[in-house]
Amino acid sequence: MSVHSWPTQSLRIRTMFASKAAEPALWRLLSIVTLLIIALWWLSAPRDLFSAPLSVTEIAREAILLSGVWAYVLLTLAIVVVMRWRWIERPLGGLDRCYRLHKWAGIATGAVVLLHCVLEWLPGGLARARSQPSADASRQLGLDWNAATQEMAELANGTMLCALIAIALLRSIPYRWFRKTHRLSALLYLATTWHALLLLPPQLRFTPLGALIGLSALFGCAAAVVSVTGGVGRRRRVRGTITGLEAHNGILEVECTLAARGLPHRPGQFAYVCFDPAEGPHPFTIAGADPGARKIRFVIKALGDYTGQLANRLAEGQQVTIEGPYGGFDFRGTAREQVWVAGGIGLTPFLARLEYLRWLGRRSPSVTFFYCTRNAATDPYVSRLRTLCTQTGVTLALVDSARQRPLDFDAIAAGLRDPSGAELWFCGPARFGATLQRAWRTTGLPGRRFHREWFEMR
Repeated sequence: MSVHSWPTQSLRIRTMFASKAAEPALWRLLSIVTLLIIALWWLSAPRDLFSAPLSVTEIAREAILLSGVWAYVLLTLAIVVVMRWRWIERPLGGLDRCYRLHKWAGIATGAVVLLHCVLEWLPGGLARARSQPSADASRQLGLDWNAATQEMAELANGTMLCALIAIALLRSIPYRWFRKTHRLSALLYLATTWHALLLLPPQLRFTPLGALIGLSALFGCAAAVVSVTGGVGRRRRVRGTITGLEAHNGILEVECTLAARGLPHRPGQFAYVCFDPAEGPHPFTIAGADPGARKIRFVIKALGDYTGQLANRLAEGQQVTIEGPYGGFDFRGTAREQVWVAGGIGLTPFLARLEYLRWLGRRSPSVTFFYCTRNAATDPYVSRLRTLCTQTGVTLALVDSARQRPLDFDAIAAGLRDPSGAELWFCGPARFGATLQRAWRTTGLPGRRFHREWFEMR
Protein backbone atom coordinates (compact mmCIF):
# COMPACT_ATOMS: atom_id res chain seq x y z
CA MET A 1 0.00 0.00 0.00
CA SER A 2 1.43 3.37 -0.98
CA VAL A 3 1.98 6.26 1.42
CA HIS A 4 -0.73 8.27 -0.33
CA SER A 5 -3.33 5.59 0.44
CA TRP A 6 -3.01 6.01 4.20
CA PRO A 7 -5.35 9.06 4.36
CA THR A 8 -7.99 7.05 2.52
CA GLN A 9 -7.57 4.12 4.89
CA SER A 10 -7.77 6.49 7.87
CA LEU A 11 -10.99 8.00 6.53
CA ARG A 12 -12.51 4.56 6.07
CA ILE A 13 -11.56 3.55 9.60
CA ARG A 14 -13.08 6.72 11.08
CA THR A 15 -16.24 6.22 9.02
CA MET A 16 -16.51 2.60 10.14
CA PHE A 17 -16.31 3.43 13.84
CA ALA A 18 -18.52 6.51 13.51
CA SER A 19 -21.26 4.53 11.76
CA LYS A 20 -21.79 2.28 14.77
CA ALA A 21 -23.61 5.14 16.49
CA ALA A 22 -26.25 5.02 13.77
CA GLU A 23 -27.17 1.39 14.47
CA PRO A 24 -28.25 1.18 18.14
CA ALA A 25 -30.27 -2.01 17.59
CA LEU A 26 -27.07 -3.86 16.69
CA TRP A 27 -25.30 -2.71 19.84
CA ARG A 28 -28.33 -3.51 21.97
CA LEU A 29 -28.19 -7.08 20.67
CA LEU A 30 -24.48 -7.41 21.45
CA SER A 31 -25.11 -5.94 24.91
CA ILE A 32 -27.93 -8.43 25.54
CA VAL A 33 -25.64 -11.31 24.57
CA THR A 34 -22.99 -10.03 26.99
CA LEU A 35 -25.47 -9.62 29.85
CA LEU A 36 -26.86 -13.10 29.17
CA ILE A 37 -23.38 -14.62 29.47
CA ILE A 38 -22.74 -12.81 32.75
CA ALA A 39 -26.13 -13.88 34.14
CA LEU A 40 -25.58 -17.54 33.21
CA TRP A 41 -22.09 -17.44 34.69
CA TRP A 42 -23.56 -16.07 37.93
CA LEU A 43 -26.20 -18.81 38.02
CA SER A 44 -23.61 -21.51 37.27
CA ALA A 45 -20.99 -20.42 39.80
CA PRO A 46 -20.53 -22.65 42.90
CA ARG A 47 -22.66 -21.52 45.81
CA ASP A 48 -19.65 -21.02 48.06
CA LEU A 49 -17.75 -18.92 45.51
CA PHE A 50 -18.98 -15.63 46.93
CA SER A 51 -19.26 -16.74 50.56
CA ALA A 52 -15.86 -15.21 51.34
CA PRO A 53 -13.64 -12.57 49.75
CA LEU A 54 -12.06 -13.94 46.58
CA SER A 55 -8.32 -14.33 46.34
CA VAL A 56 -6.38 -12.91 43.41
CA THR A 57 -6.01 -16.39 41.96
CA GLU A 58 -9.75 -17.05 42.18
CA ILE A 59 -10.56 -13.73 40.54
CA ALA A 60 -8.09 -14.50 37.75
CA ARG A 61 -9.56 -17.98 37.24
CA GLU A 62 -13.11 -16.67 36.94
CA ALA A 63 -12.03 -13.79 34.70
CA ILE A 64 -10.21 -16.18 32.36
CA LEU A 65 -13.26 -18.46 32.26
CA LEU A 66 -15.74 -15.63 31.69
CA SER A 67 -13.67 -13.93 28.98
CA GLY A 68 -13.15 -17.27 27.22
CA VAL A 69 -16.88 -18.04 27.17
CA TRP A 70 -17.64 -14.47 26.11
CA ALA A 71 -15.23 -14.67 23.17
CA TYR A 72 -16.52 -18.09 22.09
CA VAL A 73 -20.20 -17.09 22.10
CA LEU A 74 -19.44 -13.87 20.19
CA LEU A 75 -17.43 -15.87 17.66
CA THR A 76 -20.32 -18.31 17.26
CA LEU A 77 -22.71 -15.41 16.70
CA ALA A 78 -20.38 -13.95 14.08
CA ILE A 79 -20.21 -17.16 12.05
CA VAL A 80 -23.87 -18.21 12.35
CA VAL A 81 -25.48 -14.91 11.26
CA VAL A 82 -23.82 -15.01 7.81
CA MET A 83 -24.95 -18.52 6.87
CA ARG A 84 -27.81 -16.92 4.85
CA TRP A 85 -30.39 -18.98 6.69
CA ARG A 86 -33.83 -17.39 6.29
CA TRP A 87 -34.82 -17.99 9.92
CA ILE A 88 -31.91 -15.77 10.97
CA GLU A 89 -32.02 -13.23 8.15
CA ARG A 90 -35.68 -12.27 8.57
CA PRO A 91 -35.73 -11.23 12.25
CA LEU A 92 -32.47 -9.30 11.81
CA GLY A 93 -33.92 -7.27 8.94
CA GLY A 94 -32.01 -8.63 5.96
CA LEU A 95 -28.64 -10.07 5.04
CA ASP A 96 -26.99 -6.65 4.90
CA ARG A 97 -27.73 -6.21 8.61
CA CYS A 98 -26.54 -9.75 9.28
CA TYR A 99 -23.18 -8.78 7.83
CA ARG A 100 -23.09 -5.64 9.97
CA LEU A 101 -23.63 -7.81 13.03
CA HIS A 102 -21.04 -10.28 11.73
CA LYS A 103 -18.40 -7.58 11.37
CA TRP A 104 -18.88 -6.01 14.79
CA ALA A 105 -19.28 -9.34 16.56
CA GLY A 106 -15.99 -10.38 14.94
CA ILE A 107 -14.24 -7.19 16.05
CA ALA A 108 -15.65 -7.65 19.56
CA THR A 109 -14.40 -11.24 19.53
CA GLY A 110 -10.90 -10.06 18.70
CA ALA A 111 -10.97 -7.55 21.56
CA VAL A 112 -12.20 -10.14 24.08
CA VAL A 113 -9.65 -12.71 22.86
CA LEU A 114 -6.95 -10.13 23.47
CA LEU A 115 -8.33 -9.55 26.98
CA HIS A 116 -8.40 -13.32 27.56
CA CYS A 117 -4.76 -13.66 26.51
CA VAL A 118 -3.68 -10.73 28.68
CA LEU A 119 -5.35 -12.33 31.69
CA GLU A 120 -3.51 -15.58 31.00
CA TRP A 121 -0.17 -13.84 30.58
CA LEU A 122 -0.37 -11.78 33.76
CA PRO A 123 2.68 -12.25 36.03
CA GLY A 124 2.63 -14.10 39.30
CA GLY A 125 1.28 -17.36 37.95
CA LEU A 126 -2.20 -16.02 37.14
CA ALA A 127 -1.86 -17.42 33.64
CA ARG A 128 -1.94 -20.90 35.15
CA ALA A 129 -5.02 -20.27 37.27
CA ARG A 130 -7.02 -23.08 35.73
CA SER A 131 -9.40 -25.68 36.99
CA GLN A 132 -7.46 -28.71 38.23
CA PRO A 133 -10.25 -31.25 37.57
CA SER A 134 -10.09 -30.46 33.86
CA ALA A 135 -6.35 -31.18 33.79
CA ASP A 136 -6.84 -34.42 35.74
CA ALA A 137 -9.52 -35.55 33.30
CA SER A 138 -7.18 -35.06 30.36
CA ARG A 139 -4.36 -37.00 32.01
CA GLN A 140 -6.66 -40.00 32.46
CA LEU A 141 -6.58 -40.37 28.68
CA GLY A 142 -2.82 -40.74 28.76
CA LEU A 143 -2.23 -37.49 26.87
CA ASP A 144 -1.63 -33.94 27.96
CA TRP A 145 -4.65 -32.56 26.14
CA ASN A 146 -4.39 -29.30 28.06
CA ALA A 147 -1.02 -28.48 26.55
CA ALA A 148 -2.08 -29.52 23.05
CA THR A 149 -5.32 -27.58 23.06
CA GLN A 150 -3.64 -24.59 24.67
CA GLU A 151 -1.11 -24.38 21.85
CA MET A 152 -3.79 -24.82 19.17
CA ALA A 153 -6.05 -22.23 20.76
CA GLU A 154 -3.28 -19.66 21.03
CA LEU A 155 -2.38 -20.18 17.37
CA ALA A 156 -6.04 -20.03 16.28
CA ASN A 157 -6.88 -17.01 18.39
CA GLY A 158 -3.78 -15.10 17.32
CA THR A 159 -4.41 -15.80 13.65
CA MET A 160 -8.08 -14.96 13.98
CA LEU A 161 -7.35 -11.69 15.74
CA CYS A 162 -4.95 -10.58 12.99
CA ALA A 163 -7.43 -11.64 10.29
CA LEU A 164 -10.30 -9.74 11.91
CA ILE A 165 -8.26 -6.56 12.17
CA ALA A 166 -7.05 -6.84 8.57
CA ILE A 167 -10.51 -7.63 7.20
CA ALA A 168 -12.22 -4.87 9.17
CA LEU A 169 -9.72 -2.09 8.55
CA LEU A 170 -7.73 -2.82 5.39
CA ARG A 171 -10.07 -2.46 2.44
CA SER A 172 -7.01 -2.52 0.19
CA ILE A 173 -7.04 -6.32 0.48
CA PRO A 174 -8.67 -7.56 -2.77
CA TYR A 175 -12.08 -9.14 -2.34
CA ARG A 176 -10.99 -12.46 -3.85
CA TRP A 177 -8.27 -12.85 -1.19
CA PHE A 178 -10.63 -11.67 1.52
CA ARG A 179 -13.16 -14.34 0.49
CA LYS A 180 -10.61 -17.17 0.40
CA THR A 181 -8.89 -16.34 3.67
CA HIS A 182 -12.19 -15.63 5.41
CA ARG A 183 -13.33 -19.18 4.74
CA LEU A 184 -10.39 -20.41 6.86
CA SER A 185 -12.10 -18.87 9.88
CA ALA A 186 -14.47 -21.86 9.87
CA LEU A 187 -11.52 -24.20 10.45
CA LEU A 188 -10.22 -21.92 13.17
CA TYR A 189 -13.66 -22.02 14.76
CA LEU A 190 -13.60 -25.83 14.89
CA ALA A 191 -10.19 -25.72 16.60
CA THR A 192 -11.49 -23.14 19.07
CA THR A 193 -14.53 -25.33 19.80
CA TRP A 194 -12.25 -28.23 20.69
CA HIS A 195 -10.37 -25.92 23.03
CA ALA A 196 -13.57 -24.58 24.63
CA LEU A 197 -15.22 -27.96 25.22
CA LEU A 198 -12.14 -29.81 26.43
CA LEU A 199 -11.01 -27.14 28.88
CA LEU A 200 -14.47 -26.41 30.28
CA PRO A 201 -14.38 -27.38 33.98
CA PRO A 202 -16.44 -30.57 34.56
CA GLN A 203 -18.51 -28.91 37.29
CA LEU A 204 -19.83 -26.41 34.72
CA ARG A 205 -20.81 -28.87 31.99
CA PHE A 206 -24.35 -29.45 33.29
CA THR A 207 -25.11 -25.86 34.24
CA PRO A 208 -26.84 -23.01 32.38
CA LEU A 209 -23.44 -21.73 31.25
CA GLY A 210 -22.48 -25.20 30.03
CA ALA A 211 -25.77 -25.42 28.13
CA LEU A 212 -25.01 -22.11 26.40
CA ILE A 213 -21.58 -23.35 25.35
CA GLY A 214 -23.08 -26.62 24.12
CA LEU A 215 -25.74 -24.86 22.02
CA SER A 216 -23.12 -22.48 20.66
CA ALA A 217 -20.93 -25.42 19.67
CA LEU A 218 -23.87 -27.20 18.01
CA PHE A 219 -24.95 -24.28 15.82
CA GLY A 220 -21.43 -22.99 15.27
CA CYS A 221 -19.98 -26.33 14.14
CA ALA A 222 -22.94 -26.88 11.81
CA ALA A 223 -22.31 -23.45 10.29
CA ALA A 224 -18.57 -24.11 10.02
CA VAL A 225 -19.13 -27.40 8.17
CA VAL A 226 -21.56 -25.72 5.75
CA SER A 227 -19.02 -22.96 5.14
CA VAL A 228 -16.05 -25.28 4.58
CA THR A 229 -18.00 -27.47 2.15
CA GLY A 230 -19.19 -24.47 0.13
CA GLY A 231 -22.82 -24.95 1.05
CA VAL A 232 -23.61 -21.34 2.01
CA GLY A 233 -26.54 -20.20 -0.15
CA ARG A 234 -26.32 -23.28 -2.40
CA ARG A 235 -30.08 -23.86 -2.52
CA ARG A 236 -30.74 -20.30 -3.63
CA ARG A 237 -28.54 -20.38 -6.72
CA VAL A 238 -29.71 -20.37 -10.31
CA ARG A 239 -27.75 -20.47 -13.55
CA GLY A 240 -28.15 -17.87 -16.26
CA THR A 241 -26.70 -16.33 -19.40
CA ILE A 242 -25.75 -12.73 -20.13
CA THR A 243 -28.10 -11.53 -22.87
CA GLY A 244 -27.52 -7.78 -22.74
CA LEU A 245 -24.72 -5.33 -21.91
CA GLU A 246 -24.79 -1.54 -21.95
CA ALA A 247 -22.00 0.70 -20.65
CA HIS A 248 -22.12 4.47 -20.16
CA ASN A 249 -20.32 6.96 -17.89
CA GLY A 250 -18.66 4.31 -15.74
CA ILE A 251 -21.92 2.38 -15.24
CA LEU A 252 -22.56 -1.07 -16.68
CA GLU A 253 -26.04 -2.53 -17.12
CA VAL A 254 -26.08 -6.32 -17.29
CA GLU A 255 -29.18 -8.25 -18.35
CA CYS A 256 -29.27 -11.97 -17.61
CA THR A 257 -31.71 -14.63 -18.75
CA LEU A 258 -32.16 -17.35 -16.17
CA ALA A 259 -31.94 -20.96 -17.29
CA ALA A 260 -34.54 -23.03 -15.48
CA ARG A 261 -36.57 -20.79 -13.20
CA GLY A 262 -37.00 -17.18 -12.30
CA LEU A 263 -35.74 -15.43 -9.20
CA PRO A 264 -38.82 -14.26 -7.29
CA HIS A 265 -37.89 -11.16 -5.33
CA ARG A 266 -39.18 -7.87 -3.98
CA PRO A 267 -38.00 -4.58 -5.47
CA GLY A 268 -34.99 -3.32 -3.53
CA GLN A 269 -33.46 -6.71 -2.80
CA PHE A 270 -30.05 -7.81 -4.04
CA ALA A 271 -28.37 -10.99 -5.25
CA TYR A 272 -24.88 -12.45 -5.39
CA VAL A 273 -23.66 -12.65 -8.98
CA CYS A 274 -20.71 -14.82 -9.98
CA PHE A 275 -19.29 -13.87 -13.37
CA ASP A 276 -15.94 -15.60 -12.72
CA PRO A 277 -15.55 -18.63 -10.39
CA ALA A 278 -11.96 -17.60 -9.63
CA GLU A 279 -13.14 -14.21 -8.36
CA GLY A 280 -16.25 -15.49 -6.62
CA PRO A 281 -19.69 -13.89 -6.24
CA HIS A 282 -20.25 -10.19 -5.59
CA PRO A 283 -23.47 -8.58 -4.30
CA PHE A 284 -25.42 -6.31 -6.65
CA THR A 285 -28.87 -4.77 -6.26
CA ILE A 286 -31.51 -6.15 -8.61
CA ALA A 287 -32.37 -3.09 -10.70
CA GLY A 288 -35.21 -4.67 -12.65
CA ALA A 289 -36.71 -7.94 -13.80
CA ASP A 290 -39.15 -9.47 -16.25
CA PRO A 291 -40.54 -12.56 -14.49
CA GLY A 292 -42.38 -13.77 -17.57
CA ALA A 293 -39.21 -13.87 -19.67
CA ARG A 294 -37.02 -14.99 -16.75
CA LYS A 295 -34.88 -11.88 -17.23
CA ILE A 296 -33.11 -9.95 -14.48
CA ARG A 297 -31.03 -6.78 -14.68
CA PHE A 298 -28.18 -5.35 -12.62
CA VAL A 299 -26.72 -1.84 -12.69
CA ILE A 300 -23.03 -1.88 -11.71
CA LYS A 301 -20.87 1.17 -11.10
CA ALA A 302 -17.09 1.01 -11.53
CA LEU A 303 -16.06 1.60 -7.91
CA GLY A 304 -12.99 -0.64 -7.68
CA ASP A 305 -10.57 -2.85 -9.55
CA TYR A 306 -13.08 -5.64 -10.11
CA THR A 307 -16.15 -3.62 -11.10
CA GLY A 308 -13.97 -1.28 -13.15
CA GLN A 309 -12.87 -4.17 -15.38
CA LEU A 310 -16.26 -5.84 -15.86
CA ALA A 311 -17.13 -3.85 -18.98
CA ASN A 312 -14.08 -5.37 -20.72
CA ARG A 313 -14.43 -8.85 -19.24
CA LEU A 314 -18.10 -9.62 -19.80
CA ALA A 315 -19.66 -10.68 -23.07
CA GLU A 316 -23.10 -11.72 -24.24
CA GLY A 317 -23.58 -15.47 -24.04
CA GLN A 318 -21.35 -15.77 -20.97
CA GLN A 319 -22.60 -18.06 -18.20
CA VAL A 320 -23.30 -16.63 -14.74
CA THR A 321 -24.51 -17.94 -11.39
CA ILE A 322 -26.98 -15.82 -9.42
CA GLU A 323 -27.81 -16.45 -5.77
CA GLY A 324 -30.60 -14.79 -3.87
CA PRO A 325 -32.64 -12.80 -3.32
CA TYR A 326 -31.47 -11.18 -0.10
CA GLY A 327 -32.12 -8.04 1.91
CA GLY A 328 -34.97 -6.31 3.71
CA PHE A 329 -34.82 -3.00 1.84
CA ASP A 330 -38.18 -3.65 0.20
CA PHE A 331 -40.32 -0.52 0.87
CA ARG A 332 -42.86 -2.50 2.89
CA GLY A 333 -43.45 0.22 5.45
CA THR A 334 -46.63 1.18 7.28
CA ALA A 335 -46.25 4.97 7.35
CA ARG A 336 -48.65 7.25 5.50
CA GLU A 337 -45.82 9.06 3.73
CA GLN A 338 -42.52 7.79 2.34
CA VAL A 339 -39.38 9.77 1.57
CA TRP A 340 -36.77 8.16 -0.66
CA VAL A 341 -33.19 9.43 -0.71
CA ALA A 342 -30.68 8.05 -3.20
CA GLY A 343 -27.09 9.04 -3.83
CA GLY A 344 -25.17 7.89 -6.90
CA ILE A 345 -25.53 4.20 -7.68
CA GLY A 346 -27.81 3.99 -4.63
CA LEU A 347 -30.66 4.73 -7.03
CA THR A 348 -30.87 1.06 -8.13
CA PRO A 349 -33.37 -0.19 -5.50
CA PHE A 350 -35.58 2.84 -6.15
CA LEU A 351 -35.34 2.27 -9.88
CA ALA A 352 -36.53 -1.30 -9.34
CA ARG A 353 -39.40 -0.10 -7.15
CA LEU A 354 -40.53 2.50 -9.70
CA GLU A 355 -40.53 -0.06 -12.51
CA TYR A 356 -42.51 -2.43 -10.31
CA LEU A 357 -45.11 0.26 -9.54
CA ARG A 358 -45.42 1.00 -13.26
CA TRP A 359 -45.87 -2.71 -13.99
CA LEU A 360 -48.66 -2.87 -11.38
CA GLY A 361 -50.24 0.30 -12.73
CA ARG A 362 -50.17 1.75 -9.22
CA ARG A 363 -49.70 5.43 -8.38
CA SER A 364 -47.95 6.55 -5.19
CA PRO A 365 -48.53 10.28 -4.66
CA SER A 366 -47.47 9.98 -1.01
CA VAL A 367 -43.85 9.30 -2.03
CA THR A 368 -41.19 12.00 -2.46
CA PHE A 369 -37.96 10.90 -4.11
CA PHE A 370 -34.74 12.91 -3.57
CA TYR A 371 -32.17 11.81 -6.12
CA CYS A 372 -28.67 13.25 -5.59
CA THR A 373 -26.47 13.33 -8.68
CA ARG A 374 -23.13 14.94 -9.47
CA ASN A 375 -24.33 16.36 -12.77
CA ALA A 376 -27.90 16.00 -13.99
CA ALA A 377 -26.93 17.02 -17.53
CA THR A 378 -24.71 13.96 -17.99
CA ASP A 379 -26.52 11.50 -15.71
CA PRO A 380 -27.97 8.73 -17.93
CA TYR A 381 -30.79 7.94 -15.48
CA VAL A 382 -32.36 11.36 -14.97
CA SER A 383 -34.59 11.10 -18.03
CA ARG A 384 -35.73 7.59 -17.13
CA LEU A 385 -36.46 8.59 -13.53
CA ARG A 386 -38.54 11.56 -14.64
CA THR A 387 -40.62 9.33 -16.90
CA LEU A 388 -41.11 6.65 -14.24
CA CYS A 389 -42.02 9.18 -11.54
CA THR A 390 -44.56 10.82 -13.84
CA GLN A 391 -46.12 7.44 -14.63
CA THR A 392 -46.29 6.37 -10.97
CA GLY A 393 -47.23 9.67 -9.33
CA VAL A 394 -44.01 9.86 -7.31
CA THR A 395 -42.71 13.39 -6.66
CA LEU A 396 -39.12 13.64 -7.95
CA ALA A 397 -36.81 16.18 -6.29
CA LEU A 398 -33.60 16.28 -8.28
CA VAL A 399 -30.53 17.46 -6.32
CA ASP A 400 -27.86 18.47 -8.83
CA SER A 401 -24.51 18.95 -7.05
CA ALA A 402 -23.15 20.82 -10.06
CA ARG A 403 -25.69 23.62 -9.57
CA GLN A 404 -26.89 23.55 -5.97
CA ARG A 405 -25.69 22.78 -2.49
CA PRO A 406 -25.77 19.17 -1.25
CA LEU A 407 -28.96 17.79 0.22
CA ASP A 408 -29.35 18.01 4.00
CA PHE A 409 -32.01 16.89 6.45
CA ASP A 410 -33.54 20.36 6.76
CA ALA A 411 -34.44 20.30 3.07
CA ILE A 412 -35.97 16.85 3.46
CA ALA A 413 -37.96 17.81 6.57
CA ALA A 414 -39.29 20.93 4.86
CA GLY A 415 -41.01 18.76 2.27
CA LEU A 416 -42.71 16.42 4.74
CA ARG A 417 -46.45 16.80 5.03
CA ASP A 418 -46.61 15.08 8.42
CA PRO A 419 -43.18 14.20 9.92
CA SER A 420 -44.73 12.05 12.67
CA GLY A 421 -46.35 9.83 10.05
CA ALA A 422 -43.44 9.60 7.61
CA GLU A 423 -40.63 7.13 7.04
CA LEU A 424 -37.37 7.54 5.16
CA TRP A 425 -35.66 5.02 2.88
CA PHE A 426 -32.00 5.72 2.12
CA CYS A 427 -29.43 4.09 -0.14
CA GLY A 428 -26.16 5.81 -0.94
CA PRO A 429 -22.78 6.81 0.53
CA ALA A 430 -22.24 5.58 4.10
CA ARG A 431 -21.24 8.94 5.59
CA PHE A 432 -24.23 10.68 4.01
CA GLY A 433 -26.55 8.02 5.41
CA ALA A 434 -25.05 8.26 8.90
CA THR A 435 -25.51 12.05 8.88
CA LEU A 436 -29.16 11.80 7.84
CA GLN A 437 -29.86 9.07 10.39
CA ARG A 438 -28.38 11.12 13.25
CA ALA A 439 -30.46 14.13 12.20
CA TRP A 440 -33.57 11.95 11.98
CA ARG A 441 -33.09 10.73 15.54
CA THR A 442 -32.19 14.19 16.83
CA THR A 443 -35.56 15.52 15.73
CA GLY A 444 -37.28 12.83 17.82
CA LEU A 445 -38.61 10.79 14.90
CA PRO A 446 -38.85 7.02 15.51
CA GLY A 447 -35.64 5.24 14.59
CA ARG A 448 -37.56 2.24 13.27
CA ARG A 449 -38.89 4.45 10.47
CA PHE A 450 -35.46 5.20 9.07
CA HIS A 451 -34.64 2.40 6.65
CA ARG A 452 -31.12 2.14 5.36
CA GLU A 453 -29.38 -0.44 3.21
CA TRP A 454 -25.99 -1.36 4.68
CA PHE A 455 -24.44 -2.53 1.45
CA GLU A 456 -21.10 -3.44 3.04
CA MET A 457 -20.34 -7.15 3.13
CA ARG A 458 -16.93 -6.89 4.79
